Amino acid sequence: MSVRSITRDTWTRVFLDAPEDFATAERVLSNRLHRGGEDHERRLPVTIVSAGGGAAHVYNLTVIVRAEQIITVEPGAGIPLLQDVEARLQWADAATDTPHHAWYAIAQAGFQASAGALEFVESDINLVRAPMVEASRESSRSLGVSDLPRVSEMLVDIDHALSHVASSIATLTQLARLLRRETAVPGSGIERPQVDALIQQGEALTRRVEFMVDRHRFLSQGASQQISTSDLNIVKIFTVLWAILIPGTTLINWYGQNFEFMPELSWEYSSWIQILGVFFLAVIPIYTVKRAGQLR
Repeated sequence: MSVRSITRDTWTRVFLDAPEDFATAERVLSNRLHRGGEDHERRLPVTIVSAGGGAAHVYNLTVIVRAEQIITVEPGAGIPLLQDVEARLQWADAATDTPHHAWYAIAQAGFQASAGALEFVESDINLVRAPMVEASRESSRSLGVSDLPRVSEMLVDIDHALSHVASSIATLTQLARLLRRETAVPGSGIERPQVDALIQQGEALTRRVEFMVDRHRFLSQGASQQISTSDLNIVKIFTVLWAILIPGTTLINWYGQNFEFMPELSWEYSSWIQILGVFFLAVIPIYTVKRAGQLR
């Protein structure tokens, strides 16, 4: 476990090697985490999702907010996104006597990371949608049972990513709303319209997630329906082939019997009559299936 203070001790980052180290962190930072009844604290479990390297990365941390400081309890060597926030704050020399600048910067960076993760999820949705669109345009190729494992795996990954992003946006919006309460106090260093715009950004991302969840649900239903339709088309093909071949099979079975007397074999046009009979027997079921609308 290690501890680092940022921006004149208004932001403290705690890095834990294991979850059980949090109890040790509380003892080490007891003067910061358990100080006085008048200076209450709020603990929020926050999820941050960022896209990079062809994957979405999920980070879970605990944010402890107090009147005079903000403390982030992070796993391992820390969250890369917060490393960038720390560097930007130090570069901008945003050190004040209140933690609101760091508070605002963490929420803003989290929303930006969520927006990038949604772009990543959007590309995955388009990747699943592309073969479905091509299949609808080309009758020669459609999604089938062989595509089901791949499509299902991609849809499950999209569902997991959307759930993590939705959780991240919800917790960050809650963090921003807590900040709005604190900015009502004079001397916070953050203008109230800035925080309102930050909350509106979170609400806009929430609506976007809801839209993408609906789109993902319709995409899943469309993929299942297209695969079912493809399987039904295969059944139709075998049904038509069976209708074509069954009259000839019946004729072969008939003349394969050991009858003692078969007068039609001596007729002049016996073979042509049998061929035409088989043809009409094959056409009748095909015509019936087509009239029923089952060959579309």
